[in-house]
Amino acid sequence: MLHEQHISQRGGNVMNSTIRVIAVALVGLAGLVSVAGAADPVSISSLQAYPEAYKMKVVQVTGVVSEYQMHHFIGSNSKLEKCIQNFLVDDGSGMIEASYAALCQMGPVLLKDGDQVTIEGHYLGTLDVKAVKKN
Repeated sequence: MLHEQHISQRGGNVMNSTIRVIAVALVGLAGLVSVAGAADPVSISSLQAYPEAYKMKVVQVTGVVSEYQMHHFIGSNSKLEKCIQNFLVDDGSGMIEASYAALCQMGPVLLKDGDQVTIEGHYLGTLDVKAVKKN
């Protein structure tokens, strides 16, 4: 009986060690993914001065929304309602056009003129926004 108890206790310790190793590995991978996916904060004047350096890169811009417009349409294949928000962002160094498309049913962040925002998106001369946060 004592021998069986020792073996099961040892098996439990090995299992706990394995779980700890897996948990540490997952935390490490999550950190790498968040760093790899992080956008570089950049001023709008830098985007405009060096457009080729930022072309197709994910960038982060913080500024104030103006000239806001919302457009709705139904996808021809998906039949889902899409919300497209077009606006300008001014960070004090310059102004840039931005477009944020999302499924209306998913509750996207809805903007309005005067909102202070941080946006992340691909720079293509304008910003193709992937993430919006109101500040």
